[in-house]
Amino acid sequence: MDSSDRLLEAMTDLEAVADEVTPEEAAKAFDHTALQVFWRDWPRVSSWAGMLWRRLNEDLEGPGTPVRDFDEDEVGGEGGG
Repeated sequence: MDSSDRLLEAMTDLEAVADEVTPEEAAKAFDHTALQVFWRDWPRVSSWAGMLWRRLNEDLEGPGTPVRDFDEDEVGGEGGG
C-alpha cells in the first residue's frame, strides 16, 4: 500500500471516529493509552497536515490553466498526396 492509499485510509478512519463520538465523549471514553498517544503525536501530525493544507491551498489560489490537447497543436503541413 502506498502513502496515498494509507493517507486516504487514515482519513476515512479518523472521520469515522469523529462521527461516532464528540471530543468530550472521547476524552472520557477512550482508554489511557489511546489518549496519551493522541496527546503525544497530534502536534506533529497536525503541523504536517497544516503545512500540506497550506501548500495545496496556495496551489489552488492561482488561476487555472486550460487543458491542452497536444494532438491538436501539431505543427506541419497538410496531408495529401
